[in-house]
Amino acid sequence: MGILGDNPVLILLGGATALSVLYIIGIVVQRLWFHPLSKYPGSFLCRVSQIPATYSVLTGRLPMFTKSQHDKYGPIVRLSPNELSFNSAQAWEDIYGHRLGRPNMAKDPIHVGSVDPVPGVSTISMADNETHARQRRALSHGFSQQALWGQEEIVQSYITKLLDNFKSFTEKGESFNIVDWWNFLTFDVIGDLSFGESFGCLDRGDFHFWITLIFKAVQAGAIEAATRRLATPGSPLQKYLMRWIPNELRKQRKDHLSYSREKVLNRLSDTKTERKDFIHYILRQSKRVDLSQDEIIVNGALFIVAGSETTAMTLSAMTNFLIRHPEKFEKLKREVRGAFKFEQEITVEKATDLEYLNACIQETLRMLPPAPVGFLRSIPKGGDNIDGEYLVEGTTVSVSSWCAQHNPANFKNPDDFIPERWFDAEYASDHKLASRPFSLGPRGCIGKNLAYMEMRIAMARFIWLYDFSTTDGAHDWDQEGQMKNMVAYNTWVKPELNVKLTPIRR
Repeated sequence: MGILGDNPVLILLGGATALSVLYIIGIVVQRLWFHPLSKYPGSFLCRVSQIPATYSVLTGRLPMFTKSQHDKYGPIVRLSPNELSFNSAQAWEDIYGHRLGRPNMAKDPIHVGSVDPVPGVSTISMADNETHARQRRALSHGFSQQALWGQEEIVQSYITKLLDNFKSFTEKGESFNIVDWWNFLTFDVIGDLSFGESFGCLDRGDFHFWITLIFKAVQAGAIEAATRRLATPGSPLQKYLMRWIPNELRKQRKDHLSYSREKVLNRLSDTKTERKDFIHYILRQSKRVDLSQDEIIVNGALFIVAGSETTAMTLSAMTNFLIRHPEKFEKLKREVRGAFKFEQEITVEKATDLEYLNACIQETLRMLPPAPVGFLRSIPKGGDNIDGEYLVEGTTVSVSSWCAQHNPANFKNPDDFIPERWFDAEYASDHKLASRPFSLGPRGCIGKNLAYMEMRIAMARFIWLYDFSTTDGAHDWDQEGQMKNMVAYNTWVKPELNVKLTPIRR
């Protein structure tokens, strides 16, 4: 009699268990020694499973985990069985750049956007190559430097509201969390430029309820991306795993889209307005490049996320870095206050010419890129070369801005805040093109000009008016342990930064 006896149920269970074990062993052996990516280094669990990457996505530490793999294994690491992460300037170009004579890299099926999907409709960030090109032609005019500089008066008006609130804090001798106020500014600006009306955050001194939905929508997108790592996107298993996303998160993601729909429809019905917001430029292009109503809606929802949170992060991070590096702050104050006799002289055109201000912005974007994750792409049919490595069709590839921009092979003293690296000959050996906070190529951030416009004017006027310091040490912003107190999904979850302002007497 065998160890299972004559019980057929036990025999079947034993056989099934043995087959399962053999199947798992077979998968592990194939992934370690016979997979097309078997020669690339990575931790054992990364090479055979999605477990480390999925866990890092869910805990908001994927960029930091990826960098730890690069630190240990080199410039190309196997982050999961069919996925490679790169950290070189050349890889940026090969994956995301204008690939002349070669098909553009498609978004990998694992990648998930921040907007709840609408059947048959894509945002510009999630569209296939053909749809993306059509949408970008329709949207790009509203984001051109010429169009945005034409809206400077609107942006300046919201910065004035922000600074009026700052004045109120100084008159009362109060400290405050400046992170919230940078968010109020960027949400009000993007609301006005997208839909013709702000969220009223600066007027109320509080978040609009919609903004909370946006934060949750980003988290829900990260959880969906995790399910796509564990199961084939669209498969019954992946759909089942989606049920584990908390109902409240899923509802808030849908509500974000619903409110965007309402705002867009209200704006489209206002045919008499002369306001040159983004929808104005979309409609002006409609005879040449038409977008459907649903395409306008989903992209409006995207603009609210991408056009607010990322800029607010950079303004918050730059405030933090200036506080932590008083010698850099002094240089910037001398430049800004020496360039303008009156606050009213500060325009986007003049602020664009301030060398040290722009260097501080660039260095902030390098040190704390607003979207630190690697945007996943899929190697096209026929295979392709990435950073000198031939990869087969279907391989998932990416460059994480966090990894590339903190790579000592790309930047001297990469973890130090050094604005001078952007113009000083001492840092001529830095690979500046390894810093791509807005990505690049045909899918590079369409809102880059708006972000620079807001940051340059807001920071120049803020620094012209005030000195500032932290009231609590801002320990959550410590760089130790790869920003160990912070998490990032597609964007960062920003901790508080409590400051006290001192008006400049003239």
